Amino acid sequence: MALPPKILLEVVTPDRAVVREEVDEIQLPGSEGYFGVLPGHTPLLATLKPGDLWYRIGHDKRVLTVAGGFVEVLPDHVTVLAEQGETAPA
Repeated sequence: MALPPKILLEVVTPDRAVVREEVDEIQLPGSEGYFGVLPGHTPLLATLKPGDLWYRIGHDKRVLTVAGGFVEVLPDHVTVLAEQGETAPA
């Protein structure tokens, strides 16, 4: 089975959808420490602590600050349910 070429990243808060993009790599602030996700990652559920989530599209790295929550990781889709989430100013 071939690995998916990208991961669909969705970050939502109780107020709004913050991010919905196809990305190459993600790093998340897990409650047990930071962890990375690449296409084809093994499915998992984890809690998040407040911190910076970053994701990469090609050579472009973007940062998002989250204030805790949960993440569901699937081989081709990552969903973050955050208490709060803000993108860094450009």
